[in-house]
Amino acid sequence: MKNKIYQMVTDQIISQLEQVKSSDFDKPWFCVGHSPINLRGTAYRGINHVLLSNSGFASNIWATFKQWSEQDCKIRKGEKSQIVVLWKFFGESDEEGQETGKTKAVMTRYFRVFNSCQIDGDTARSIEQKFKDKLIHHDPIAQAEHFVSSYTDAEHLPVRPSDRAYYSGGIREHIAMPELGQFHSPAHYYSVFAHEITHSTGSDNRLKRDMSGRFGDKTYAFEELVAELGSAMICGSLGLEAKPREDHARYIKGWLSALRGDNSFVISAASHAQKAADYAMQYLAQAEHPRQAAE
Repeated sequence: MKNKIYQMVTDQIISQLEQVKSSDFDKPWFCVGHSPINLRGTAYRGINHVLLSNSGFASNIWATFKQWSEQDCKIRKGEKSQIVVLWKFFGESDEEGQETGKTKAVMTRYFRVFNSCQIDGDTARSIEQKFKDKLIHHDPIAQAEHFVSSYTDAEHLPVRPSDRAYYSGGIREHIAMPELGQFHSPAHYYSVFAHEITHSTGSDNRLKRDMSGRFGDKTYAFEELVAELGSAMICGSLGLEAKPREDHARYIKGWLSALRGDNSFVISAASHAQKAADYAMQYLAQAEHPRQAAE
């Protein structure tokens, strides 16, 4: 009987997913250029992108002391710089002076750069404003905003601005999120935020789910389904959405092969999603009813 029920639930989910086209998936936010850039607007790449993205600043704009000075901007007292590395490759040439395509030598240099948040000056503010002007004005949803802040504060989980949405565990654990004004609606913003919060509940210091999956494998598919269902449960509790949005269904459809191969997949994912939602929502309940939480 138990296996039959599992199969019935799985068949129903598959039927719902097959009604939408995965190719129709539309990311519910737009990019404004949160990748680290210099004053010319050139994006930092490779290890420099990693170093600057993990710096913790809200701005993505960087320049050297000299470059800021040339713009009549000043570094605030006590601010520390971040290192970026430049590699210059020198090619090998043959006897006729033609390049062989082989590298003869590599010169490595480093520079120290400062973020615009560390700077006083009109140029820094005007460049920051160009990014702000791209954003749509949305009023935060009070209850949902309270949920996000209560969870991230209690779990000491930094939130970093980004053009991508993801959860990163480990020593530098954080959630990366586009800004509210990058989303088509506040509901989209909090739904995606709840998805990443659900992922974060699976860490070893929280609910200890298997987070070792790689894109395309069954473990990864399972965790994505947990996050989507957890987001739907959280948003339902916040009064935003009673069920997963259509674009979420399109996203989940990418893992349809995993559903077909295991009729307990959805049931198990839903169970983990409920535990994740309960874990994340506990801080909102404690904030709203501190006496009951203490008891």
